[in-house]
Amino acid sequence: MPPSFPAHSILKLVPGLALLSLGLLLSACGAASAPSPKARPSAVPTEPSLAPPRPGAYAALGASETYGVGAEPHTSGYAWLVARGLRVHYYVNVGIPGTTLSAGYDSELPRALTIRPILSSVFFGVNDILAGVTREAFLSDLSDLVGTLRRAHSRVLIIGMPDLSQVPAVRRTGIGGLRDLTLSWNRGMRRVAQRRGAVFLDLVGYDREIAAHPGYISPDGLHPSNAGYARLSQVVLQTIERRRLWRGA
Repeated sequence: MPPSFPAHSILKLVPGLALLSLGLLLSACGAASAPSPKARPSAVPTEPSLAPPRPGAYAALGASETYGVGAEPHTSGYAWLVARGLRVHYYVNVGIPGTTLSAGYDSELPRALTIRPILSSVFFGVNDILAGVTREAFLSDLSDLVGTLRRAHSRVLIIGMPDLSQVPAVRRTGIGGLRDLTLSWNRGMRRVAQRRGAVFLDLVGYDREIAAHPGYISPDGLHPSNAGYARLSQVVLQTIERRRLWRGA
């Protein structure tokens, strides 16, 4: 069993002052304040999920990376590039900077289901850690979110958490233990994908590329740059093609 990292034990891995610094850093980079953790959301499908999915429809759910923070313009973010690469007929990007997965279930999922996506990407995690959400609560919410999308017959790609210890802004804070924390949460996400019939994308290879290519990080020192998003979109598109997740019109 992989180790569990409840909120009260995060301070053992990540110094409290450094964790606070990372939270302030995210706020300074334009991310909205993450909502407070709340009870596990209901997994009852909404009405649009009862209709069959639309071929050529793609929905992107997530936080700042999905929205495109760091890209100029933000529509040069990875999800927008993936949509163009797939030549989608219907596309919605419901990513909200600073959001947690639980909040995304309430605010993003209904909007994503309105287009009846045949493919959905899900990219959460960092804000949940900063908000003090436990690993177990996050994985439970992820299972609910993915389960709802799967009941709507959408194929789901879960994108794992990146290793933020590789980016300059985080290295300057002196935070320790982030790599082990990221690995633990990603192992849990992989198991959720297996149970729910989704596909998990591990960004470990992309993490190494970020470390080797400083230009992949935007001037804020935290989010990907246009070049970084372009490379991330290639990684995502390669996974979609390899796992045969896409069906156009």
